[in-house]
Amino acid sequence: MDFTPTDEQQSLAEAVRGTLRRHGSPAAERGDSAAPSAHDERLWKSLVETGVPGLAWSEEDGGIGAGITDLAAAATEIGRARTQVPLAETVVAGALVQALGSTELRQQILGGLTEGGILPIPALAEPLRAWSPTPTDVTATGSDGAWTLTGTKAPVRYAPDATHLIVSAATDSGTGIFLLDSPDATSEQVVLDATPATLLANGEQAEQALREALALGGVVLCAEAVGAMEEALDLTTEYLKTRTQFGRPLAAFQSLSHRAADMYAQLELARSAALYAAMVADEHPLDLDAILRARVVVDSAARLVGHEAIQMHGGIGVTAEHPVGHLTARLTTITHTWGDRRSHLSELATRLTDHGDVTILG
Repeated sequence: MDFTPTDEQQSLAEAVRGTLRRHGSPAAERGDSAAPSAHDERLWKSLVETGVPGLAWSEEDGGIGAGITDLAAAATEIGRARTQVPLAETVVAGALVQALGSTELRQQILGGLTEGGILPIPALAEPLRAWSPTPTDVTATGSDGAWTLTGTKAPVRYAPDATHLIVSAATDSGTGIFLLDSPDATSEQVVLDATPATLLANGEQAEQALREALALGGVVLCAEAVGAMEEALDLTTEYLKTRTQFGRPLAAFQSLSHRAADMYAQLELARSAALYAAMVADEHPLDLDAILRARVVVDSAARLVGHEAIQMHGGIGVTAEHPVGHLTARLTTITHTWGDRRSHLSELATRLTDHGDVTILG
């Protein structure tokens, strides 16, 4: 399997990098340590002009039709630049619309997303409970096209900026996926009180589409994490070379050099896993287990790289003024979005049924 980026992917990464630099992303200049905003609308519009949000969707649905591997190349640059844009969120929402929506709805939502006029966001998590794709707090009632939703979804990142929400809710048939137009949200908590919504799918069809959409979103998160780890490692090695103690640069201390080498090894392992997951995501049918395994590898690497970057920077690493703290915070967020390492391993373990018993002692 060839992991070498194509010329098109390299050109795309350069274009995204240039867009981030022109529009003043926090890491566009190494000396700028301003914290990234929750959602930079101006930057998002610039990425729309570059074509990033439409890469994953077919031309028939209003997208560009490039694929997840190309999208992952763009996501890596976004992660490295220390920005916060709803790329993974729109991938999950768009994948649900693409799988469950009518032709007209797909063209409306995905075409609008590609052009920048529509921002669909998934509302899947529920407060005060561990992550699960199966909804319990939000319930749906109705039939014959007249459905209402009641309950709370939180956290829902970018909810105040969303034009549409894709909401999971419990129904008599299992999990239902609903489209909510013009959501009235002023925070990351979305309160639904007999709120009208459009049913996209119900039962097994909805549950399978949700699993696949979350897998695609996970691929984007993996790629973004790789970019953030790259930047964290670069900042750390530069700091070790320039910061002196006892008259010597920190890089001259063998224990710190070994820890930096461990960071590099974990980064390269995560990069391979993320690239493999992206290539798997472009295949049909989708290999959900392979993507979950990649998330486990990337989450483990992100935890080590983030913690080591903070530790080797010392106290300055946890200040609001230093970029390495922002990168570690973003890595932490990624590793807890739509599940964490433990939940991914648990899901993988539930499907380990095709093996025989092993006798340890004869």
